Amino acid sequence: MNRRVKTLFSLLLAILASLPALVQAAETQVIVRQEGMLLRVEGWLTTTVDVNTAWGVLTDYTRFPDFVPGIRRNLVVESNGNTKLINQQGELAVGNLRMPYEGTMRIEEVPGEGLDILFLSGLFKDVRGEWQVGRGRPLKLIYRMKMDLMKTIIPAPLVSPMAEAQVRLWVTVFAQEMERRHGNR
Repeated sequence: MNRRVKTLFSLLLAILASLPALVQAAETQVIVRQEGMLLRVEGWLTTTVDVNTAWGVLTDYTRFPDFVPGIRRNLVVESNGNTKLINQQGELAVGNLRMPYEGTMRIEEVPGEGLDILFLSGLFKDVRGEWQVGRGRPLKLIYRMKMDLMKTIIPAPLVSPMAEAQVRLWVTVFAQEMERRHGNR
């Protein structure tokens, strides 16, 4: 009986330890809209972190593989002021389907406000993304993706659920990393 109590106690502690992540994930809102051949996906949530912490996480490009599932490598290949060229390698997961990718993106930083992203090559060529950081507390973190469905090689039935899942994942894990860093101060 003592061993069973310890096991149940351990399980309870594991569940309690994961609650902040579960609550954070539950707060992530996502809207998917298709306008002709243009797919728009927007995800957002609110967080208690300050703008500087949010900005620090969003621009810590080389550490993305440490906290973003699916990103294996994120390498800054060129930096010119607020413009960065990033080579990214990873794998998308949609259900049991795994899709490796590699590509280069250009990121325009608007300090303290957000990032404009354009994929220049690879599976996501011509896909646009945007991170926006709201002001005040709680801080609103928003990611927007625009994808021309005529330019993707991803099978049509997978595009919308894949994009929705990715945006939800990105918003959630970036917010979790922001909260983790904010708590380490």
